[in-house]
Amino acid sequence: MTYEPKQFGIVLRNARMNQKLTQAELAELLDISLSYLKDLERFRNNPSYEIFEKVIHFFNLSADTVVYPNQMITDNTYQQIERLLTRCSQKQLKVILATTKALLSDDDNLS
Repeated sequence: MTYEPKQFGIVLRNARMNQKLTQAELAELLDISLSYLKDLERFRNNPSYEIFEKVIHFFNLSADTVVYPNQMITDNTYQQIERLLTRCSQKQLKVILATTKALLSDDDNLS
């Protein structure tokens, strides 16, 4: 795992701005001090596990955006699919898995 401390601050700030929240509003929603939030966004502090989890859940993000920042997870299509998957039933997930495997298998056979 390659965790980069700055990545959390970047993800946090971008998610907050995308939701059009001020730092004060987000600090209140997360039940943390404004100064702590500012420190997180400015890379001066690392989040506790509790805050990390709160932010990930609050913004409906994947922890991978912080842990694996250089992968495709910043792609908008990938993020949309990931969010939709959380709403699927177990049966729907199995269909999606089978479909994905079939699509990838077709690509491998064409190579």
